[in-house]
This record gives sequence, C-alpha cells and structure tokens, in this order.
Amino acid sequence: MVDEVIMESEVKINGKTEFLTRLLSSFMFVPVITLIFVLPYWAFCVLCMAVYLIMAHEILFPGVKGHALLRACALLFIFGGMAAFMYCRKNFGALGCGFLICISSLTDTGGYLVGKAVGGAKMCPKISPKKTWSGLIGGIIFANTGVYFLKDILFKVQDDGAYLASWAGTFFIIQLLIAASVIGDLLESSFKRKINVKDVGHLLPGHGGLLDRLDSLLFASIILVLIDMIIR
Repeated sequence: MVDEVIMESEVKINGKTEFLTRLLSSFMFVPVITLIFVLPYWAFCVLCMAVYLIMAHEILFPGVKGHALLRACALLFIFGGMAAFMYCRKNFGALGCGFLICISSLTDTGGYLVGKAVGGAKMCPKISPKKTWSGLIGGIIFANTGVYFLKDILFKVQDDGAYLASWAGTFFIIQLLIAASVIGDLLESSFKRKINVKDVGHLLPGHGGLLDRLDSLLFASIILVLIDMIIR
C-alpha cells in the first residue's frame, strides 16, 4: 500500500516536472517565430533549410542503424514540409505562416493538456500509447478557439487566398489543417516506433528533437499547399 502511494506521488511529480520543462523550453521558439515575421524571404528560406538540416541529422543520427527506406521516406517528408512552409511564406506572407503555427501548436498543446488531465481511451495505442480520444477533442477545441479569437489578424491571409474569403470555407479548411496536424504527429510517432526510439533528438527538453516538435506543422503546411493548388 505504501509502495503504491509512493509510486503515485512519483508519477505526479514527474508529470509536473515534464509539463514545466515543456513549458519553459517552448519559450525557445519565440525568437524563431519572431524571425519568421521580420526576415526577408531569402533569409527566411536559409532559416528553413538550417532547420531541415537539423531534422535530417535527427533522422540519420548514428544511435540506431538500419531502416534505410524508412529514413529516406522521413527525409522526403520533412523536405516536402519545409518546402511547403516556404511556399506559404511566399504566397500568404508571414501571417500565413502564423496561421499554420497557431493551428498546429494549439492542436498539439490542447491534445497534451486535455489528454493529461482527462485521460481515457487510447486513440492509437500501437502507434502512440499516450494519445487519447479526449486529447484529440481537446486539441480540436483549443485550435478552433485560438483561431476564432485571432481571426481578425490571421485571416488577413485571405488577401492572398481566395478560398479563405468566407467563414464557412475557412472553417472547413481549419478542420482539415487540424486533422493534418494530428496525422503529422502520428506519422512521426509511427516512425519512432519503427526505429524503436522514444525521441528522435534531445535538442528541446521535454519535447525531444525538432522533428518531434514540428511534425504537425510540416504536414499541415503540405495540406494547405495542396488545397491552394487545387482551388486556385
């Protein structure tokens, strides 16, 4: 009985420590996000390629051998994601990038917080044991709420995208991008499962590597570019 109480206390302490670590390390992204808004396009592309090289190193890190085809697919995925993000900056401006960052980050944050607080049935236990259906719902609510309150700023992107001209069309696109954020996270989790690692990197305390943090944004960027190409 005493051992169970001690173990439960340790879980709570570790959970609080993990949350605080994730929260504090998230502030490391503030300067990078600021650069997205202030850098000229050519410098923004240089920044994106530097981020790509870091993620490529995480995928090819020497700690785990083999899985050449899987690693090649992962490299192609992050290359496509970064190229799509650069496309969004060129065609939708910095606010378009902010739009994507808002959706992917709030989906991830809402999923983490609500999943931790509520728990419940697992969504994809074989791919990502910690993800729950309650977390999915929380992520959807967080993302929609955040975009709603920021819409007057974020939806200035509609000047560069005719498909964002109506609230109904925008709402539908937001749901697609939320779904893309969730799928991107699951794809990265599946990759880690296949190569049998917990995190692909350790650059960001509490988050893992850059790929662990940007997987949702990468796939959401790809989906937004595909939507743009189809509708334009």
